[in-house]
Amino acid sequence: MTSDIRFYKTLFVKRIPLMATIFVLCSAIGVGLAVMLPSRYVAEATLLVESPQIPDELAASTVRTSATERLQIIEQRLLTRANLIDIANEFAVFDGRGRMTPDDVVKEMRELTQIQRTASRGGATFMTIAFRATSPNLSANVANEFVTLVLSDDSERRQGLAEQTLEFFEESVDRLDQQLGMQSSAIVQFK
Repeated sequence: MTSDIRFYKTLFVKRIPLMATIFVLCSAIGVGLAVMLPSRYVAEATLLVESPQIPDELAASTVRTSATERLQIIEQRLLTRANLIDIANEFAVFDGRGRMTPDDVVKEMRELTQIQRTASRGGATFMTIAFRATSPNLSANVANEFVTLVLSDDSERRQGLAEQTLEFFEESVDRLDQQLGMQSSAIVQFK
């Protein structure tokens, strides 16, 4: 038994320099990579998708889209070629890379942008927009621009729906006013 202990102790002592060398080598490689690789920053924003505020009992919508479908539409609008090129130019996302074709800009922007949709049955629906860049300001500015685009598009869409609803109510009031006038004249003639 003591010979077994001595054997393992001798084996362990003989292996310490090898293990220490491997540890130091791996640590040096890790530190070197951490210093040499460029920093990457990610800014992300989370949006809550709400249901329409006009109750269906009051004015039923003619076109119904689920929250998941709305998120897919929003994502497709955000990632259009024109939007991606405009954002890349506005914030000089690729200034240090020389001359890039528009196709390359769109491809790179799509790779740096991450959009994640989270929807649960009966629960809240969220959209997370993240942008990865080499500077924190650039990543925050681009993510904020994406959010601004979503909010302005949503605001325009909601305003359009509210205007359509108002137009429907005004037409209904005019129609009912005419019917009331005809009924009033019929009552007067009857009397």
